[in-house]
Amino acid sequence: MVKIILLFFILHSGISYSQNSWIPAGQITGIADYVYTMTSNHAGDLFASVWANGIYRSVDHGASWSFSGLGGKRVSCLAVSDNGDIYGISITQNFSYIHRSTDNGLTWTDVFTGSFPLNYAGGGAIVFPSDGSVTAAISITVGPLIGNVAIFVFRSTNGGDSFFQTQRIDAGFAGGMLIIPDGRIFLGTSTAGVQQSGNNGNSFTTLSTFPSIFIKTILKGEGNFIYVSDAFGLNRSSDNGATWISAGSQNSTSYLRAAQSNSNGDLFISTDDRKVFISTNNGDNWTMIMEGLPSNSYVYSFASADGKMYAGTNISGVYVYDDLTNIKENTAAPSEYHLYQNFPNPFNPVTVVKYEVSENSSVKLIIFDVAGNEVTTLVNERQNPGKYSFQWNASGFSSGVYYCKLETGSGSEVIKMILLK
Repeated sequence: MVKIILLFFILHSGISYSQNSWIPAGQITGIADYVYTMTSNHAGDLFASVWANGIYRSVDHGASWSFSGLGGKRVSCLAVSDNGDIYGISITQNFSYIHRSTDNGLTWTDVFTGSFPLNYAGGGAIVFPSDGSVTAAISITVGPLIGNVAIFVFRSTNGGDSFFQTQRIDAGFAGGMLIIPDGRIFLGTSTAGVQQSGNNGNSFTTLSTFPSIFIKTILKGEGNFIYVSDAFGLNRSSDNGATWISAGSQNSTSYLRAAQSNSNGDLFISTDDRKVFISTNNGDNWTMIMEGLPSNSYVYSFASADGKMYAGTNISGVYVYDDLTNIKENTAAPSEYHLYQNFPNPFNPVTVVKYEVSENSSVKLIIFDVAGNEVTTLVNERQNPGKYSFQWNASGFSSGVYYCKLETGSGSEVIKMILLK
């Protein structure tokens, strides 16, 4: 209740925030919180894997954490499907698993178990194609040496109830996987660059436009931007991977460890020399953001939730960096009205719309269908200058393209939103 009152006061007063510091979001286990991977669902709940300890969940923006399940598992990947199911990939020395929770992390079921003796690799990724299938890539030691690793691709065509193998890619470790805007799947590897699939993961071929180098991660940015990492930074494409330019000038010679984007399109990078960087212009420029982070920790994973960026560290729990950091009085109001792109987008069925207004005026936030018909009004009131956000639950609407229009006394803006069920 205190948090709700504080938020109301913030939105209707002259108080604003400065994005220049990390603040603790909470210890998870109370011991060495090696947060290997994190994700969030449509409601903003957070899920974190603490290596060899299992999954932990926070439903209050990281303020507190509770044990979710998979005790003792080395979970290296977490992903949330469009219908809200949560998937995880884990390994033991002789087995690899795909786990699923259909009740928001309260219970977990093993939906795939594979016998892979002397498997020390770990790592993988999961994506959810538009046909309702699930595609998973798992790194497996194939021997005879520990460093001999291949990527095994598995698919489910029955809603995640069971999985079958589609391909073995002898290309080292999996380095992220992403469905790009044209529907293809990009899969990063450690020895063969980017692999691509045009059939939802049934088969992969090499993407010839990207070099065959070590790839740590692949992620979606603002608009149609796609980012693929090399060892030290990001490379950007705006044409579905046909061409690439460097977007990783973060002034570091250390290896990239994690990368993520938030709902505003800001990019975050962490490196092995315990540094974290942010770019607010699609990677053209980078700023180091270390204030608030413990000097003896490094950021191992990121998760974006409710417009905030969360960072999982190796020994110090989770930290958060967003507009609600470092309260200070009476900063300037927004210089103009602005409607931000909704996040997530595409979405199913919940998305968050953010906007800002520069003067006291009547504000309308209206949703239209593709034919231009008004289907719902989210906001219709007079508002003070400031930043606002609104959650739209489109569970009662059919899949398709929608438009959100912000109307203020100074003008209007429109964004395109895609509902995929």
